[in-house]
Amino acid sequence: MSDKIVIIGAGAAGISAGLTLQKLGIPFIILEASERIGGRAYTDKTSLPTHWDQGCSWFHCANVNPLVCWADQLGSVYDTTDRSEKALLWSENSWADEGQQSSVQRGIDKRFADIYATAKKGHDIPISEIPSPEGIETDIADAMVTLMCSDNTKNVSASGYGDYDDTNVNWLLTSGYGDLITKMAVGLPIQTGIKVSSITNHRNGVKILANSNDFDARAVIITVSTNVLRSNQISFPSGSVQQMLNLVSEVPCGTYEKVAIALDSYPFDPVDNEAIWLSPDRKETPIYFQILRGRQPMLIAHIAGQEARDLVREGPQEMVDFATHNLNKVFGSNIQKLVSGSAVTGWQTNPFIQGGYSYAKPGAGKNRQDMIALDTGLIAFAGEAFSLPWFGTAHGAYQSGRDVASKLAQKLNSTKSS
Repeated sequence: MSDKIVIIGAGAAGISAGLTLQKLGIPFIILEASERIGGRAYTDKTSLPTHWDQGCSWFHCANVNPLVCWADQLGSVYDTTDRSEKALLWSENSWADEGQQSSVQRGIDKRFADIYATAKKGHDIPISEIPSPEGIETDIADAMVTLMCSDNTKNVSASGYGDYDDTNVNWLLTSGYGDLITKMAVGLPIQTGIKVSSITNHRNGVKILANSNDFDARAVIITVSTNVLRSNQISFPSGSVQQMLNLVSEVPCGTYEKVAIALDSYPFDPVDNEAIWLSPDRKETPIYFQILRGRQPMLIAHIAGQEARDLVREGPQEMVDFATHNLNKVFGSNIQKLVSGSAVTGWQTNPFIQGGYSYAKPGAGKNRQDMIALDTGLIAFAGEAFSLPWFGTAHGAYQSGRDVASKLAQKLNSTKSS
């Protein structure tokens, strides 16, 4: 039996688990199914004239985010100006004034406050059932909640969302989140292109089948997304691991995609705003366009939930057409003369990701807590879905990987000493 621990997945959780084991002097290897490192942290440096993050891009909870120290250590660049509450609004064929913009932000703040108040009461109900007034403020607030949950509010548990401990400090990692995770992984023993298909208990350890080869290990840490776990790509033994999979089945990954439009110049003055909300028609969901500052101007449409799934089904060109069509409504067709490139994400169709980030379904608000507490022996689980206060984030995945690796190391050491 090998004395190594096998880590499955080279995203933020897997890299964190590896760094933790390395510090403890425990042999390990990381197996990654895709040909790149980072998981849902991916800085795309080839599709457009300048780099952009297809996945996570902000240091959320930046004042307590453990990855900020890594960014400082590795020379990553981030913007400490928090613009998360600054957005322009185009509604009913005109730009909103400052008073209307402030009203929208108050609507967003109130919607999240109502979610947390509902969660505090222990109400495991769909977020959509929390009463709210009609109006553009509520429309945009619900669109923002859908982005934050990675799915429509009717599918998400209020009490489950209430576990997230938000400090409301957000810094943009301008040099790239995926770039940071990749730098953190330098020197770690990582094998890419290794797809795991089976994990079984074996001789006081585990046996892992991947690419038709067997890997023997003392233990395994699995950091793949909950949608990959739910897809049965990997077969597992009976017992507590199956209990884990039952819990995970109600904590899926939603859908979150982006459409990036590179521009020669902005057709408006972004001032100090982070985004534009476009709500040309009250019958349609408001659309969030991130304003990306850098060497080249860029607008990035963020789309989540069923609307994103429908667009993904239509294909990449339909996603680009959706974004440009909505920009045309505001800036006219002349904006096409400013476009120097476009690119889309494909998280939902990526077989090694299969979605955005996790949320708890109504009625499963406690599942995440139970997932973290469940002892699954030598087959451990980590990732953003296994972080109670920081689920849905790269730093939550990082913290989970570190915690699980430390706990597993203690277990193995106590077993050896006994």
